[in-house]
Amino acid sequence: MTAGGIAFVEAVHIAGFANASFYAAELFRESFAIDFPVPRDNCGLAIPTPPGNWRQYVAFYKWPDGRIEAVGFCNWIRFDEVYLEGGMCVQRNFYRRLPPEHWLECRARGGIAQMTMEAAARELTDCLAWFGYCGDRKAALVDARVGYRPTRHKYIIVKWFADLPDAQARALEDKIAAIGPF
Repeated sequence: MTAGGIAFVEAVHIAGFANASFYAAELFRESFAIDFPVPRDNCGLAIPTPPGNWRQYVAFYKWPDGRIEAVGFCNWIRFDEVYLEGGMCVQRNFYRRLPPEHWLECRARGGIAQMTMEAAARELTDCLAWFGYCGDRKAALVDARVGYRPTRHKYIIVKWFADLPDAQARALEDKIAAIGPF
């Protein structure tokens, strides 16, 4: 379906960056009322966070009038053999502003957050798993659609990219839970 002669799949572009602050800082601040997570050492986590370990994805939408807007964001930090995912956000009024044809297509594809995670999952596969820290019911539904599963630790979810023996998987879950919120 098209809006303004553009198919939804052509109007959305998701790109990965080493530092997406230029594109997504305003969106992030609007969503969380905190500063954008600029890739840096000592970002406040109990693990090393060198800038080279960060991957940030931004979803852009091209409106029928030609304007391009950052409408979604998510952050991944590589830690040992996993990625820690956080900061997922979507422009609050984006869906209400979409042309009806694009809204239907976007909904059928699971929404911008799901599409952003799916794009990252095609690229960030050099790991055993992705871990997330999620306490939001709506976000948990989206996370589940892309393969995240709960762990025995409150708020810690995991998307496995490798089959590990149960003991090794549980030990890795414990290691990530020890980091605290991320």
